[in-house]
Amino acid sequence: MKIRTILALFCAVLLVGCCSQCRQRQKNAKPLVGTTWHLVQFEGRDVQLPQQSFNLRFGADGSISGTAACNQILGQYSTTEKLGLHLDPVGTTMMLCPENGELEIKFTQLLGSVTHYDIDFDTLLLIQDGTIKALLRAVE
Repeated sequence: MKIRTILALFCAVLLVGCCSQCRQRQKNAKPLVGTTWHLVQFEGRDVQLPQQSFNLRFGADGSISGTAACNQILGQYSTTEKLGLHLDPVGTTMMLCPENGELEIKFTQLLGSVTHYDIDFDTLLLIQDGTIKALLRAVE
């Protein structure tokens, strides 16, 4: 009987500790709106990209803007209380990008299929039907 009580107490302390860490993470998380997010991982692979490319910024008015390989990204988005994220099909300028053009096409296509997001401190996760498709890091 003592072992069960000790085990239950241990589990309770562990849960409280985890919950406080979760609250701390949420408290220190960068906001979706107003933060510039830079692509660091796409479809499970790390990508090394210049800081001035593959950036997104979510506006308080429901607009999204940014840069891909060499084109500008423009569009509208909406969120839900349960971290749902819907982006209207994004528009881009039509310049031919000598570098990372294929990644640009795949990235902009992904934006139209994102269903949810999450933020872990300074990392934005773009999620499609339960699968993390891209990680973007907050630009300081």
